[in-house]
Amino acid sequence: MCLIALLAACDLSAAEPLLRVRIRVDGQELALSVKPPSSVGQVLRRANVTLGAFDRLNPPDFTPVTDGMLITVVRVENRTECFDESVPYARETLKTPDLPEGATRVLQGGVNGVARVCYDVLLEDGIERRRTQSGRTLLTPPVNQVVAVGVDLSRLEPIAINGTIFYISNGQARLIRETSLNQFTLQTGGNLDGFVFSVSPDGRQLLYTRKPDTPSLEVFNELWVLMDTTDPSARPVKLVVDNVFYAEWLPDRPNTFSYSTLRPRTEPPAYQALNDLFIARLDATGKIVAADPILPPTDSGTYSQWGTLFAWSPDGKRLAWAQAEGVGTVDLRRGRLQKLIDFRIYQTTLTRGWLWQPSLAWSADGAILAASVHGAPLGDEPPENSPVFDIAVVNTAANFVINPFLERVGMWSAPQFSPLVRTARDTVSGSIAYLQARTPNDSVNGEYDLVVADRDGSNPRVVFPGREQVGILPFEDRTRGPKFQWSPDGKQIVLAYQGDLHVIDVSSGRATRITVEGSARSPRWTR
Repeated sequence: MCLIALLAACDLSAAEPLLRVRIRVDGQELALSVKPPSSVGQVLRRANVTLGAFDRLNPPDFTPVTDGMLITVVRVENRTECFDESVPYARETLKTPDLPEGATRVLQGGVNGVARVCYDVLLEDGIERRRTQSGRTLLTPPVNQVVAVGVDLSRLEPIAINGTIFYISNGQARLIRETSLNQFTLQTGGNLDGFVFSVSPDGRQLLYTRKPDTPSLEVFNELWVLMDTTDPSARPVKLVVDNVFYAEWLPDRPNTFSYSTLRPRTEPPAYQALNDLFIARLDATGKIVAADPILPPTDSGTYSQWGTLFAWSPDGKRLAWAQAEGVGTVDLRRGRLQKLIDFRIYQTTLTRGWLWQPSLAWSADGAILAASVHGAPLGDEPPENSPVFDIAVVNTAANFVINPFLERVGMWSAPQFSPLVRTARDTVSGSIAYLQARTPNDSVNGEYDLVVADRDGSNPRVVFPGREQVGILPFEDRTRGPKFQWSPDGKQIVLAYQGDLHVIDVSSGRATRITVEGSARSPRWTR
């Protein structure tokens, strides 16, 4: 009887019912029966259902199967989709006195750009559930439409101009000759970048740099020359030198200029200055016929990638240089730099992506070199963070330095000596002009006044704009070169202020606005 009972028990076990399971996958539903015990993963393998890396399974694969269970497989796909889309161009309006008031002229047609936009797309069972932009690459930048709008010069007070004033406005070179109402645009083309804007001593030739019409990673800028600014039919000549950091006419040699070069790069300041120096000579057509090396390329000096600035004395016999940590003169015969003034680099602005560099100015007789310099600390701050900026002068013949010559004037002081003036007593005198910070301990972004003093720094007086007016803001226009310049007779100063040029009579302090474009900068005044 026991044996019969045992056999009966074995038969009951063998007859245990199968488990019915449904699998919902790939848009269909599969039904199958499995023997217990089984897990979800085992059932899927028996049904030849393979899971992808991101597929979602419910219930999880280790779950024991129960009768009537529904197993759901959601196919999950992550993919990237990219499309090209149009980038609309913008419209730029440029004020110009070359057209009647209110008249317009399209200077440059607008062209839409192209951008490639990529998305991360999440699909579940082929249905898009989420789309997230993952990148945007500008393939072709848009070309803005540029429209010139005429302005009325009759609103300006006419004044006599002793010589010619050159300046940059809306990326073009312009000049004012003999009277403030006699203004026109030079045939330089647009995109002037202000790195080079040098007028020959006689005012007939203009050397300048401009950005290429087609942006390029290989070409930072191009060097051009206008050989005769008095000839309306003269056309500019593109020189064979690209990527120019500095260029300037030599005062004592016709058709001759010095220049240094750079290498474009993507990191600030978008270039690597090579700190070299050449002297080049042009023929009558504007072609370079010789280029003699004076200084070899070098990366000496801290932060040398920001470059070396140069300035010729009025007689063309001496060449000064300035870097972020010193000022001196160039030994032209031996091809090396001689440091006359040493100071600490001002490091505070490096986190903003730029580095302060001194400005240079020669006296009219070439005897004195003035420079803005980084001064000593006020207190316990590190020397490289000192907020003090002074003006120093050097008697270059005797290598005699006065530092400071003028104290706490601000980082944008940009001193300039006036031409020498013969007085009624038949003596020769001169002045020095500079920008004085209203808040000397915070002169980076602060307001400035134009100050004129005797050549020895005595008797300083504010001539423009005065405390009752908004001060000059040099930081807003950090283009290369002076923000103001003396007239050839030493009686007036032209200054870029709030987007226009103003002529200041030094003796009376009377200022006259002479432009109306709202974008005037980099004034140069020649005879």
